[in-house]
Amino acid sequence: MAAPFFDADELPKMPSNYSIRSLERGLTILNTLSRVGPLTISEAAVTAALPRQTVSRILFFLEDLGYVVRREADKRFEVGELALSLTDGIRHSSWVRRAAVPVMEALCQDVLWPVTVAQPRRLRMEVLWDTDALSPLVMHLAPIGLRFPLITSIAGRVYLANSGEEQRRTMIQAVLSDDPNVLNAVDLSEGLLDTQLDPIKGPGFYCDQMPHKGHSSLAAPICQGRSISAVLDIRFPVKALSVKDASAQFSEQVMRSAAKISSNIDQ
Repeated sequence: MAAPFFDADELPKMPSNYSIRSLERGLTILNTLSRVGPLTISEAAVTAALPRQTVSRILFFLEDLGYVVRREADKRFEVGELALSLTDGIRHSSWVRRAAVPVMEALCQDVLWPVTVAQPRRLRMEVLWDTDALSPLVMHLAPIGLRFPLITSIAGRVYLANSGEEQRRTMIQAVLSDDPNVLNAVDLSEGLLDTQLDPIKGPGFYCDQMPHKGHSSLAAPICQGRSISAVLDIRFPVKALSVKDASAQFSEQVMRSAAKISSNIDQ
């Protein structure tokens, strides 16, 4: 038998179970910061469902490596540019292209209005994909990478309404800590916001006019397992279509499309 072309001593050693678990927890924390936005150690521990001491150790280790950054103003940790550089090139080409794009294109061809899929990122919603190039009725562009408010947008409210109570509270507090006046701009109190979010989950969709804007959205949650992953919505001008008419005409189609994307993700 021919001798191996490598030295056995040069073979990489398999990581211990402890190392694998630490890596898993580190990735969980990075995913939490990417999904929710800047968090304190305590907030990250609650959101990621990990011990505070463990989260503290991992966050400072990731900070030393450059994958997270601790903000001076409020001592919250956020995803660093090094981590973002690893994901920007591939995050749109994974489940979005496979599970969402064909369904979005079919929905756009059916309803004609532009369709987007958005997900929270760094305290705002971010467009992961759009059908602006396909829609003959697009008026307000929403290109991939566009970020818009989490609390005051239709898609953002659908995401918050379908999140777990603790996750919702953490995300809202993070946004308010970053911009204490965000609710003042739309004449809302935090208590009133909760009363507006609670009824959104029940119908399976939410349609309303964007605050102080000339357009509206009809949105439905995209789920991965039992957890919300993103939001699918269609956009239309207020003058062209009322919220009531849009709900009657398109809610079933948007909900079916969101459910189909959710099913595709799990395949």
